[in-house]
Amino acid sequence: MKMHKICPRCGSRNVDWIIPQNWSQCICRDCDYTGPIIEGNDELAQEIREAYVESLKDDE
Repeated sequence: MKMHKICPRCGSRNVDWIIPQNWSQCICRDCDYTGPIIEGNDELAQEIREAYVESLKDDE
């Protein structure tokens, strides 16, 4: 399985380094999460995405 850098909050692969010299600080362009990211496969990203969408429903 191929591993990707993903956002631990929403599961998105749309993440960038804030400062390239500080590789542990990243930003998610989808949910505005800032902090360390995780590596995971598409299955993990989907699980995180489903939990994130569910949490958004709970907040409404």
